[in-house]
Amino acid sequence: MIEEIGTVVELKGKHTVMVMCKKSSLCENCASNGHCALDDDARTRIIEVHNSLGAGVGDRVRIVTSTRSFLQSSFLLYIVPLIALVIGAIAGELVGERIIDSGLDPNLLSAIFGVFFMTGSFVVIRVGSSALRHENYMPKISEILREDS
Repeated sequence: MIEEIGTVVELKGKHTVMVMCKKSSLCENCASNGHCALDDDARTRIIEVHNSLGAGVGDRVRIVTSTRSFLQSSFLLYIVPLIALVIGAIAGELVGERIIDSGLDPNLLSAIFGVFFMTGSFVVIRVGSSALRHENYMPKISEILREDS
């Protein structure tokens, strides 16, 4: 489990809140490092969190996400498009070699197919992710902390 402690800063819906956390040592190796900064000093970030405990604005909360959902999300967002790029490049190379008479360079066709397949994978992920329950991949509030914690 990956855990953070933060403060609820905004209610976004019945079961969704925005939590402000200080950046931790886990952030140093994160692929999204630098994209979630809130302040100019880049020491805080805001995270959208599933709020099943009913936390309100100003509450200090412990948020958790499972390593499994973190790895699944990372695979879906980073590895699947990379695989699509390679498959597209191979397909483009094969098609380019089959139609030599057209005068197209197989390497150019390989690059075009690769970019096309990768872009297509992003579109499929974007459209397909709307069918998934977002709560399954969002961090969750595991406890509302008292002020003296």
